[in-house]
Parts: sequence; C-alpha cells; structure tokens
Amino acid sequence: MNPVTNRLFSAAGLGLAATLFLGAKDFPDRAASAARYIFFLAGVLALLSVIMFFRSEAQSEPQNRWIRSPRHFLVTVAAMAGYGAAIPYLGFFLASALFMPVLALLLDYRRPLFIAIGTGVILLFVYLVFVYFLGVPVPMGIWEG
Repeated sequence: MNPVTNRLFSAAGLGLAATLFLGAKDFPDRAASAARYIFFLAGVLALLSVIMFFRSEAQSEPQNRWIRSPRHFLVTVAAMAGYGAAIPYLGFFLASALFMPVLALLLDYRRPLFIAIGTGVILLFVYLVFVYFLGVPVPMGIWEG
C-alpha cells in the first residue's frame, strides 16, 4: 500500500473505533460486560490504526496481490454465503461445526485431526465467551424448543 492509502485506511479505522466506543456507551446496565468487550475492541482498533497511520513507508514494498488464489477466494465467498443461509435453519453451532471443516477441506487442508480439534476449540471458545459469560443469544435453528 502507498502512504496515502495507509492513512485513509487508518483514518477509517479510527472513525470505526470512535463509532464503536460511542455506541457502547449507550448499552444498558445489564449489558455492562458486553460494553467492556466493545470498549476493548475499539481500543485495540484505535491503537492499530494509529500505528498504521505513523508506520514508516521508507522501504519499498513489492506490489501486493490482494487475492493470491482466485479459486480459494471464490470457494470461501460461496461457503460463507451458504453458512449465512444455513444459520437460521441449523443454528449457529451446528452450521459452524459443518462450515469450518468443509471450508478447510475445500481450501486443501488435509489434516483431519487438526481440523476437528481446531473446530472444537473455536466453538468451545465462542460458547464460553459469548453464550456462557456474556449471555449473547445465538440462533438455535432446529434446536429451538
């Protein structure tokens, strides 16, 4: 990226961080833990945006290709669209448990044990942080009573 593009993206990041911060200030008291999480995300985004703004561009960077593999990009976009469509019907956790291994296989990862462990760890983390601790409701799909 050139210096002008870096500064534009960093300014956009700072604007998004400010928006997140201001939006989280209006959270109700019962969602105080969720607001703290949003404040944390806004702070990290602001810090990284400031670093990007002042990053030195003295070294010459080779031209970066935004999409290294068009096939993998298109497969990922299609899989994400299918995932988004499946969530209301299958529920978040079942759709995610199917999406992650299928996408990994479509992107040519062939280590089934690693894929299974990674999927399990990510879903457990999401459950513990968002559902258990923060009380965020997730779509249950066919599992709703």
